[in-house]
Amino acid sequence: MFSQRFKSHHDVGGIILQHFGHMKRPVPPTEVEKMLMTKAKEEKGAMYVHIPYCDKICSFCNLNRKQLDNDLEDYTDFLIKEFEKYGKTDYMKSKKLDAAFFGGGTPTILREHQIEKILKCIKQNYNFTEDYEFTFESTLHNLNDKKLEILQKNGVNRLSIGIQSFSPKGRDTLNRTYTKEETVKRLKKVKDNFDGLVCIDIIYNYPEETVEEATEDADIIADLKLDSSSFYSLIIFDGSKMSKDIKENRLELDYKLETDRKLHDAFVKRLISKGEYEILEHTKIIRKNRDKYKYIKLLNSQTDTLPIGVGAGGKLGNFDMFRMSPDKQFFMAASSEERKLKILSGLLQYPVVHFSEIKKYIPEGTFDKINNLFKIFAEKKYLNLYDDRYEITVDGLFWGNNIDSEVIKICLGG
Repeated sequence: MFSQRFKSHHDVGGIILQHFGHMKRPVPPTEVEKMLMTKAKEEKGAMYVHIPYCDKICSFCNLNRKQLDNDLEDYTDFLIKEFEKYGKTDYMKSKKLDAAFFGGGTPTILREHQIEKILKCIKQNYNFTEDYEFTFESTLHNLNDKKLEILQKNGVNRLSIGIQSFSPKGRDTLNRTYTKEETVKRLKKVKDNFDGLVCIDIIYNYPEETVEEATEDADIIADLKLDSSSFYSLIIFDGSKMSKDIKENRLELDYKLETDRKLHDAFVKRLISKGEYEILEHTKIIRKNRDKYKYIKLLNSQTDTLPIGVGAGGKLGNFDMFRMSPDKQFFMAASSEERKLKILSGLLQYPVVHFSEIKKYIPEGTFDKINNLFKIFAEKKYLNLYDDRYEITVDGLFWGNNIDSEVIKICLGG
């Protein structure tokens, strides 16, 4: 039914952005400052902090990061000033953070004293819910015993570790540090010394990956009892080392949709067959009754997310916010229609979707068209359709972002 697969929710976000982008209104900083002097309408919120530095660049990556070339003292001081500035506002004082997420880049590239200084500043300036989630992204080689102790002592209760592959071939291709054996050993040590959740990322369909390598990744995750795994088909970004190697004929990437499907299904089915794991969203498998991944749920529901750091994006109230550099930030006002479609798109990322929820966010008279689309997907075995909901199948999971996009297109009048 689909000739091209959307591998990420960002593909769906692009459709929404393309439609509403020209309608967005730039907002002067004074308008945002005025809002920050008022109390927030909703108490619950989130925070995203971006650390745009790595000491080793993945071969497929061109994200908002650069290779470390200084000790990051200036960047630490910049973050502290941002935390203090927003923490003093009536708007953020009236909020309780249900999730905080440090992404990058590699946040644990910061030195021990820098991490401790930053985390103490956050706790001094912001309120948290009782059962908050606090995530730090990391690589294994940036995570020593002292950093782990500091993170845990200062409230971090979830780690997201960039593994990408356990296979020796995969680790070499994706420019990862350590052998398979050393990677497993270090993950075990982290599990033994960290009381919170230990989660990882997996990339499949890298050049010449086999089904056996995909299933072995699933086996190792289950053996280690890791709390969740994101799983993404390899996306090679322009400007990355891989993209340059392909253009200069140093690397051959023969992408086949059927291979993508086989590797996806092998990984997903193997991990689910263990009995301890279930699908949380299109690209995330969690260990049952462990990882809730609150941050993404808050993000999907368009909950206020305070962005801190160069490269960080988020929203407060009706204002989208993005920090381009320490002294340059821009703000845009979004329409209620755009917000509703973003919430709907987020809702459709999950394996069980109730029709009553969909109807909250779509134009009147649109559901019949959407339901007819669901019936077609059910015939294709992508969905199991019920009177009040649908449940996605493994085949549907593979096409999940395409299904999402088709619903959004209908809502946009397509």
